Amino acid sequence: MTAQAIPLSADPSTVDFTDPLTPTYGAEAQTEVGGQRMLWPGDANFDGVVKYTGADNDRDAVLQAIGGSNPLSVVQGTYATEDVNLDGTIKYVGADNDRDVILQTIGGTVPTAVRVEQLP
Repeated sequence: MTAQAIPLSADPSTVDFTDPLTPTYGAEAQTEVGGQRMLWPGDANFDGVVKYTGADNDRDAVLQAIGGSNPLSVVQGTYATEDVNLDGTIKYVGADNDRDVILQTIGGTVPTAVRVEQLP
């Protein structure tokens, strides 16, 4: 979401949210990777909060998506909110897993931290 409203008309409007100079709403509404801005990943249960531990955490949503009992299971060829790294695979453990992305999004060092979606 932009920091200020953008007037619309019959002509198409273009807003480049990857450009670090495009002002967005809120504080730390995006992260920067390789000089481009992007949304924070990790809201696997789509509740507006990225949580690694506690009730309604996103880590459990990833585990449930692969079956809930075997953390080594993998779901491939999918497009789902539990695929937080958007590689088409839902993984709980191992290289390129989705669980680690959730932890990195909340800061990577304090598993009880959260990142809240920002809406006006």
